[in-house]
Amino acid sequence: MEYAVISQTNEKRVMMCGQFTFSDNLKFKQILDLLSDDGVKHMTLDFGDIDFIDSAGLGMLLLLRDACQSRNVALSITSAHGQVQKIFLISKFDQLFSMIGADDATRH
Repeated sequence: MEYAVISQTNEKRVMMCGQFTFSDNLKFKQILDLLSDDGVKHMTLDFGDIDFIDSAGLGMLLLLRDACQSRNVALSITSAHGQVQKIFLISKFDQLFSMIGADDATRH
């Protein structure tokens, strides 16, 4: 997985691409570290260019969710599609995360 961060007032938008797997745990720790920036109230993970996620990736998202909750930071996942979207639905992540579809993300 590769990622880029767009910082806006009180928000971090993480644009992700590639495959999100166990091998990305060090990069994911860098994403977690973004929560320590002053004034962050919202984090958005853009999955528009992620074409695969494994169980470790799902686990890392749960860790991020917990970290966001403990810091009162809202967390959204946008633009998941294809197999990634199916995995999120099967895993019931749509009940744990604010999910915004590709069409909704353009209006956000």
